[in-house]
Amino acid sequence: MLTSRDKQIISALKMFRCMTRDQIKNLFFKNLKNPITATNLVLKRLRRDGYIEANTRWTPYIYFHKPSTVKKESQKVKHYLAIVDFYIELCKFQEPTVFQVEQRYGSNFMQPDIFMVWNNNKFFVEIQRSRYTSEIMEEKLKRYINYFKFKGWYWESCENMNPNSPSIWIISKSPYHLGTNNLNIIQTTNVKSFFQSCPC
Repeated sequence: MLTSRDKQIISALKMFRCMTRDQIKNLFFKNLKNPITATNLVLKRLRRDGYIEANTRWTPYIYFHKPSTVKKESQKVKHYLAIVDFYIELCKFQEPTVFQVEQRYGSNFMQPDIFMVWNNNKFFVEIQRSRYTSEIMEEKLKRYINYFKFKGWYWESCENMNPNSPSIWIISKSPYHLGTNNLNIIQTTNVKSFFQSCPC
């Protein structure tokens, strides 16, 4: 029989697509006396019972929901793991009340890595592991503008900012030089630096 924690792990793997053993440990076992041992035992049992699967070529292993929606050797695996790291960092400050990974909004609109409600604010989050050109980022922002106009969130001037409009949070090693486009854009290297640039 699955425990409540078992179900939470399976649900997290379904949402995040994949997680490392240590990420699972940090989210679900960090308060135990021997968290690594406890994590390994639970994950071994869940694999044995067919609820999850693993890429054993990595050390520690990377775990996937079964059936997995991402190939174990996909280039996107590291991107998904970066999303989990971001979530773990968020939870050190406050757990999001909503956290959606790669929600699709339509072919003419943006495809953010994350939509979340955190610290009583709404965010679309773009996690950039590789450096895009400013032109590509501007094209991404055009899709946000299309969606914001569709939702009635877009404003034509900063004086008429719609309070219901989510912020766009870009996580990257260095900031992009972008036109304002009358969007609330936040650029930081991590969650901690968010509070230095945009205290909420």
